[in-house]
Amino acid sequence: MSRMSCFGVLLRASIVLYLFLKCSEAQCTPCTNFKGVVTHIDSTAQVDSNCSLSTGNASVPSNLTTVNVLNKNQNFNCCCTTMPEVIMNLTASEITTSSVFLSWTEPFGNRSFFRVEWTDGKTNGSQNTPETSFNVTALTPGVQYLFTVTAVAGDNTTVGQSKTVSKYTKPAIIRNLMSIEITTASVFLSWTEPFGNRSFFRIEWTDGKTNGSQNTPETSFNVTALTPGVQYLFTVTAVAGDNTTVGQSKTVSKYTKPAVIRNLTVTEITTASVSLSWIEPLGNSSFYRVEWTDGSRDMNTTTNVTAFNVTELTAGVKYTFKVTAVAGDNITKGKAQEKALFTKPEVIRNLSVSEITTSSVSLSWIEPLGNRSFYRVEWTDGSRDMNTTTIETAFNVTELTAGVKYTFRVTAVAGDEMTEGKNISVSLFTKPAVIRNLTVTEITTSSVSLSWTEPFGNRSFFRVEWTDGITNGSQNTPETSFNVTALTPGVQYLFTVTAVAGDNTTVGQSKTVSKYTKPAVVRNLYVSEITTSSVSLNWTQPEGNSFFYRVKWIGANISQNVPKTFTTITGLTAGMQYIFTVSAVAGDNTTVGEESQIITLTKPAQPVDIVATRRGTSQLNVTWTLHNGTVEYYSVNIFNAALNYTSSNTTQTREASFTGLQPGRVYEVTVTAVAGDFRNQSAQVQLATNPNPPGPLTITERTTSSLVVQWTTPGLMIGAQGISYNISYQLNGTGLGERNLSSSTTSLSSNLTSLSSGTCYTITVKTMGPQNLESTSVYASECTLPKPVVNLTATPLSNSSCKLQWTDPVEVKNYYTYRVQYIKATGPVPKTVSTNFTQVNDLEPGTGYNFTVTTVAATGSEGSPERTFCNTKPNVVSNLTFEGLNTTTIRLSWLKPNDHKPTYSYLVTISKNGSVVEISTMVEMYTFTNLTPGNCYNCSVVTVVQDVKSDSTETIICTKPAVVKNLIAIGTTTNMSVTWYRPMGQVDNYTVTIYKNNVMEDNRTITNNYLSVVFQNLKPGKVYVVKVATNSGPLTEALNVTNATYPNPPGGIMVVDQTTGSINISWARPLDMDLGQYSFSVFHLDRQNLTEHNWTLLKNLQSGTLYNISVVTVGPFDYQSTVVTTANSTRPQSVIRLIEAGITTTNVTLVWFQPESKPGYTFRVEITNQSVTTNTTMKTITGVQSGSNYTTNITITGLQSGSNYTFTVTTLTGDGTMATPVTVSYFTRPFAVSGLVASTVNTTTVNLTWTKPPQYQSGYTYRIQTEGCMSAPTNRTTETGEGDLISELTPGTRCTFSVSVKALNSIEGESVSTSQYTKPESVNMFIYNNGSNSTIVVRWEAPRGNVEHYIVYLNKVLFSDLLNSSIRSTSFLNLSAGRSYTAVVTTISGPFNASSEPGTTATYPNQPGPILILEKTTSSISVEWGEAPLMTNTTFSYLVTYLSTQLNNKTVTLTNTRHTLPSLSSGTPYNISVATVGVLGLQSEKVWSSLVTTRPESVQSLSVVTAEENITLTWNKPVDHKPSYHYYVIWINSGLIISNTTTLMEDLIINQLVPGSLYNFTVTTETADGTKGAPVSNSICTNASPVFNLKCDSPNDPKVILSWTKPKGLNQGFQITAYETNQPPQDQAHYNTSGDCTPACGHTVSDLKHNTDYTLTVTTLGCGSSSTIQKLTCKTGVNAVIGVAVGVTIGVFAILFIITIALVIHWRRQTKKDTSDIQIHSMR
Repeated sequence: MSRMSCFGVLLRASIVLYLFLKCSEAQCTPCTNFKGVVTHIDSTAQVDSNCSLSTGNASVPSNLTTVNVLNKNQNFNCCCTTMPEVIMNLTASEITTSSVFLSWTEPFGNRSFFRVEWTDGKTNGSQNTPETSFNVTALTPGVQYLFTVTAVAGDNTTVGQSKTVSKYTKPAIIRNLMSIEITTASVFLSWTEPFGNRSFFRIEWTDGKTNGSQNTPETSFNVTALTPGVQYLFTVTAVAGDNTTVGQSKTVSKYTKPAVIRNLTVTEITTASVSLSWIEPLGNSSFYRVEWTDGSRDMNTTTNVTAFNVTELTAGVKYTFKVTAVAGDNITKGKAQEKALFTKPEVIRNLSVSEITTSSVSLSWIEPLGNRSFYRVEWTDGSRDMNTTTIETAFNVTELTAGVKYTFRVTAVAGDEMTEGKNISVSLFTKPAVIRNLTVTEITTSSVSLSWTEPFGNRSFFRVEWTDGITNGSQNTPETSFNVTALTPGVQYLFTVTAVAGDNTTVGQSKTVSKYTKPAVVRNLYVSEITTSSVSLNWTQPEGNSFFYRVKWIGANISQNVPKTFTTITGLTAGMQYIFTVSAVAGDNTTVGEESQIITLTKPAQPVDIVATRRGTSQLNVTWTLHNGTVEYYSVNIFNAALNYTSSNTTQTREASFTGLQPGRVYEVTVTAVAGDFRNQSAQVQLATNPNPPGPLTITERTTSSLVVQWTTPGLMIGAQGISYNISYQLNGTGLGERNLSSSTTSLSSNLTSLSSGTCYTITVKTMGPQNLESTSVYASECTLPKPVVNLTATPLSNSSCKLQWTDPVEVKNYYTYRVQYIKATGPVPKTVSTNFTQVNDLEPGTGYNFTVTTVAATGSEGSPERTFCNTKPNVVSNLTFEGLNTTTIRLSWLKPNDHKPTYSYLVTISKNGSVVEISTMVEMYTFTNLTPGNCYNCSVVTVVQDVKSDSTETIICTKPAVVKNLIAIGTTTNMSVTWYRPMGQVDNYTVTIYKNNVMEDNRTITNNYLSVVFQNLKPGKVYVVKVATNSGPLTEALNVTNATYPNPPGGIMVVDQTTGSINISWARPLDMDLGQYSFSVFHLDRQNLTEHNWTLLKNLQSGTLYNISVVTVGPFDYQSTVVTTANSTRPQSVIRLIEAGITTTNVTLVWFQPESKPGYTFRVEITNQSVTTNTTMKTITGVQSGSNYTTNITITGLQSGSNYTFTVTTLTGDGTMATPVTVSYFTRPFAVSGLVASTVNTTTVNLTWTKPPQYQSGYTYRIQTEGCMSAPTNRTTETGEGDLISELTPGTRCTFSVSVKALNSIEGESVSTSQYTKPESVNMFIYNNGSNSTIVVRWEAPRGNVEHYIVYLNKVLFSDLLNSSIRSTSFLNLSAGRSYTAVVTTISGPFNASSEPGTTATYPNQPGPILILEKTTSSISVEWGEAPLMTNTTFSYLVTYLSTQLNNKTVTLTNTRHTLPSLSSGTPYNISVATVGVLGLQSEKVWSSLVTTRPESVQSLSVVTAEENITLTWNKPVDHKPSYHYYVIWINSGLIISNTTTLMEDLIINQLVPGSLYNFTVTTETADGTKGAPVSNSICTNASPVFNLKCDSPNDPKVILSWTKPKGLNQGFQITAYETNQPPQDQAHYNTSGDCTPACGHTVSDLKHNTDYTLTVTTLGCGSSSTIQKLTCKTGVNAVIGVAVGVTIGVFAILFIITIALVIHWRRQTKKDTSDIQIHSMR
């Protein structure tokens, strides 16, 4: 053992001895179980919790039981004062709403007094008492309180362990219990919260036989599943939060509503009676109330049987019958069962037929006697029966079959749509119908075939008529088809077909159809012009008539209409074949003649946009665009003059491919479109092939900052022109960063400098060819050399690994890797990483290693290596275990590590709460002593070699804890409170488990700061076992205790039945308790009965006496529940002979007799007015002394007249127990209305108003009787308002109205009458002009009701006298054209009249005069027309319509007769029409001017190219050019028109002109119909003609004589120049001389040199361009003196030349002999 260990043992022993000695000297009770534990120089003292401890002069708080001693010379002071024992048997024996009485037994030993404390969680209370009981008062009702009683020692400070009990105070009684809603199966209860708190309410109910109970947290509850018509007693009790403590109950008694009667049926109906029967309702009822009403009078009666015959009813009236079940209180009634039905009506009178048509018959009749709802009208043709209904006394039967015999029957039907009177019938025939589906089956140029479908019904034959407006024809036929022949072609005919009845006289409505005959075929169709987008057609008009021509062309599926015999179809597709058809169309724009056909092709369009879509080094893929049309095929040509290459390709697609080409070369390409015989060649374009890429890239030199790259010439490109190379580089993988874009170079290498070290670059080289084309790139990826790592370190991580770490090298890159290498027994081990650290694994434990780290940028690019050293950790120990020798000693042991070496040692560590002890040992075991019981310690062992530690092996060791003391369990109904004392030593927590019948119910883990636990939600009245286990670390010890919960109290006590001598009570069984494991104790009149039933009968009681009754539940160990109490009285006798002693409009006096009256009796009088709203008044009258019979009366005042009141008198005892109520009902009378006024509203409605009667009641109704304007008097009842709209009256009729007031009991006041008329209805009026310009027709339909006369107004002027009511139309003739006319038809009946809605129409306006064309421009046409006649004094305008052949229709509205049509298309024909537009937009017939063409635009950019005898004119197409355009060209010389011509093209060559003459040229655009545009002119001269036969003569003088033949045409002279042939012309003088041809053509050029060659030119001058230059070379003559001098000079020079040659030959020979033998090498 080390010196430190020995010192620790001595120190601990000294401190323990010192503490014992100090305690023995104290003046108080010595400390027990006092311990001192020392670790190094830190000591810990532990004492009992009832002792105090101090160190030196510092006291330790009483709640601490341990203290750390930081000095080995520290003194301990320990003094113990004993606590009083805990009190016993703490109980709460009496609980009220505001107090709890506590009692308990004295604790063992001594005490001074008791401290009683209580709290509800918010408010705390405390009181000291020397007694063993205490009444805690001033508590809140229904609140849970925790009561704590503690014994206090004589020092008034030391307290014993507390004893607690938790109790609820009783809740207060609820307030204002009432029933809000009562149904047949439910009663909705409502009450006010009691004072204080409560948890929930217990609602209990009984009908004397069946009991119910339910809990609710709300202050209302709907009691359901009740029996209808039964009296129930409802009890509501507040319950506290323990679900056991209850307050005083509140009760109320109510009847449920009786159920609705079942199967109400009518067994018999007559005109005056209805027999009803039904089945009694479910549940109970006393009697039935039968009520019936016809809407104006209400009647009722009662019956005890389930059938009743209602008599004295009015025939044909709807009655509503109600049957209601009434409960035993004669007040509560169920829902009424209702049935409505009618009595049978009488038969109708005077059935007659007023109108017959082909498909309808109008019937009318007189109302039957009595009432009815509507009429059923039936009709039959013997095979099919039909019917409908109507409320009127007339009906128009429609949809009949023409010519068929029908029988009609009319029956009055009551309002139930089933009850019918006797029917009346009549028979008659209908008219034949109109024919159907009149169609034209075939049309030729001279006939029309008609067919139609038979009309509905019968007929004899058909009459066919036709007319063309001049000639008429007619024919009869029995068939349904007819062919009308001998017609004129192209003429419009009107065909009429009419069915004739069997009497050959009656005809149906005619059917008409209008058709044109077909026009003839057009003739001589031919094509006059073809372009790429248009075809011009011409033809000869057909025989006969036609309105226009329809031109169609197949290929575009388009057609157009033209009025003339020629047209140009534009917008066609180039190069496409079209089939054109032309047919004549008749005036209906529909009938078409036979087609004439021609087939042709349009010219193909020129290919454009020729591009190479795909090109390679040896191929070109050529595409082009054809903006319009199609072709048969394309001819594509390609050639290269330098390569002498030509190729051609034919294709039908817009693509051609050429292969076998040379890379990097330019080729010429043309494309020709071919369609039929038409060809159109494109412009020539140049396309180039891609160049080949350069040869492979190689790096010839590499440094840290540069790379030299080299390549070879691309294949097949030697000799190619315009070739260069583009070199670029970039950082690998970025696409960004450093980038060097050099200019193109022709060399085959490049040096890349200023690069980063250790950086990888992608180098790209590509060939640049013609047209900026690039080859594919050639790539090479190369890197510069990186720099080495720095700050390399190594750290051991485990027994088999070391961690290496270093700083990145300068200019580090993210793609760097590092090669780590070390040497094992097997040899070097390399490893590559990408981070600046790494962990090297698989090493030997405790072994040293040398490591090297090398930077690697890429393959072949590495930095210099760096070195370091590292040792690994030894292995850990294994199988670390411990053994507890006693409560303070533990032995720790382990196994050697598997790599154990003699140099290994162990470091053992133990720690707790921050204190750590480390021990070094060479053996595999160590024993720890003087530990604290129940504590846990952390222990670890590590292996150590050469200061390198292995990983730690750890474990936790614990001592065993003690069990708890003084374990107690106290129960309530659902809770079990468990308490205990803290055991000695260290405790982590407690596990408390509760069992019922050996089955675990709940389990709790409690911290060591608490010594109690409460188990809730247990079953009441059950035995439970509680086990408390002490836990400290992994160890535990347990102790058990047994007790029972208290039983739940019974439910609220309910009175099942009360008589004058007994009370039968019942109560609900206690909640959540098992039957058979409890009983009940019932207390009343100081007697106790023990029973297992939940009911009992208290007999031999006195009537009207109040009894206190209580019930408790008895459970295990004879534990009793809280008491449930009630106080109830026996019933008093009911009053008898309750009658009225007098009734007025406001008062009712009641009288009754009370038998066996007693002191405290009172009478409750309830007055209920249910006529409007529920209005209940209660009056209480005090009774008399006991034993007397007493007669009581009361007068109820302040009642309303005409109201129904129910009076109920009930006898009550002092506690409110009621006798059976006695009820009577009485009504007051209403007053009559006043101020009755009848106002006519409309044709069928009269508004009645009156003043309310005095003391009007909201429940009043009024009965209104109507007479005089209906077939029979009617009655109507209204319930709201002092007025009513009486509707469905007959228009124009005098009515008498009577109004009377009805109260709810059907009592009526005196009736008041008045009379008034209804207004007549207005007619539905129609106004027509029938297409006329002078006639208006007004027609109307007869309105409903009565009309005496009609009057008609036209433009507010009366145009007629009073018309008889049978007249339905009138006509107005000889009116002015184009005028608006408004008609109104007024009906007159009695004092009222009604006008129809105004109907407005107008006569058609007159047609305007013919159209005159005034002027035409390129964008407008000015027109004028004649004014429409007879149109003064009215508003009208002219609608001008102009329609081009392109169908762009435009209109303009004008008021004058002249207009310029603007914004027209140039060179376009227009059809112009003018119509007069009058009022209401009516238009007259149009006048036309067809195919009026605007002037075309002038040609553009007229230019002239001149020659000697011809010129070439070119121009651009005019704006808005049309395919039908042509050009008129004239040319003028000297003011005279030389010639003219017409051309379709935009260029013209004019030949046979005079050279050098001035001409004026004019080009004019001209449309197909000859309309000319503005001419465009240009003046220019033809070129002068050159001279010919040019000759020269050279005399000995220095001059030249020229001569020539006169040129053709005119000229303005000649220009002659001369210059020496062997000298530049610009360095010599020019001779500009004008020559002429008078008398001959020639010129002499003087002042020249002798014997010199001269070039002479002659140019003809004209008014325009000069002629071409004519050249001639001539030599001037030789001078004689100069010739001799020249000869001598030549001779001298010849001699000198010969001598020089001889000397040169001699010198060369001498040089050759003196040549040296030294070899000369060429150095390259």
